[in-house]
Amino acid sequence: MNTVTAKRYQDLMQEFLKTPRSDVKGFRKKYEEVLNEFLSLDEVYVIASRSATVEEVKENKARPLCALNHKKLPCMWFFSEKEFAQNFVKHFGIIKDGTEYIIKLQGEDLIKVIKFGIFNGVYQFSIDEGKCTMVMVPYDLLNTYLVNNVEENFLDKNQYELMVLFTMMKFHKKLVYAIESDDKDNNGKNILAADRSGVLNIFAQKDDANIHKYDIGYGRKEAIGLNIIEFRNAINSIIDSIETVRFEIKENIIEIKSSKLAYILNEMVKLEYK
Repeated sequence: MNTVTAKRYQDLMQEFLKTPRSDVKGFRKKYEEVLNEFLSLDEVYVIASRSATVEEVKENKARPLCALNHKKLPCMWFFSEKEFAQNFVKHFGIIKDGTEYIIKLQGEDLIKVIKFGIFNGVYQFSIDEGKCTMVMVPYDLLNTYLVNNVEENFLDKNQYELMVLFTMMKFHKKLVYAIESDDKDNNGKNILAADRSGVLNIFAQKDDANIHKYDIGYGRKEAIGLNIIEFRNAINSIIDSIETVRFEIKENIIEIKSSKLAYILNEMVKLEYK
């Protein structure tokens, strides 16, 4: 660990923790500074999954731990210094055959683990728990990395709720609903019907989809429910013909590019950690 970088990060964390949330602009500015400084650390440590083998941990190839935190939210634990991670695994007994279940991350390995957490339903990243604990929003951290590399945001803040929906689909068999058109894809399956403006509408509730079908001229059809695999396949089949997908989730209307939606769904249904 570069001790100068680590010290600068710890000092910045202290400043952040002292910034009142009532100071909205100041709090946000300091939060963004912490995100940037965290990404600049030479080494970051993450807790390994309890299901990993000792060999995987020793070879630094283990899956990271994704578990419920004290608020019962899916979480991953990162540390800016190895000592903090060691205290954590000792406290929670995440040690097997004398091996501390800790993985060292450098460079792109950190980004890979951040994405692994996001696509596996993690809602919070806990940083330096037990020392100067900070909770980060995973999408904020990935967005910061992408902006720093002059790339498009992973998601805008008003789109974050989509990841909650996709996580429910992946782990809790939640369905989304849409209307099929009469057109077929290359595999002979009916593609989903866009509205008259060329937007594909997706609904969290079947009743809402069945109301929408009359607006797009498919009143004779019943809304279909799609699991995450079916939905991934359906989106992959329309990305060349439909640019925008609009979700209706309770009272919220959220739009996303079909190409970005396809990327997210393809990542979420991957089976292996590599």
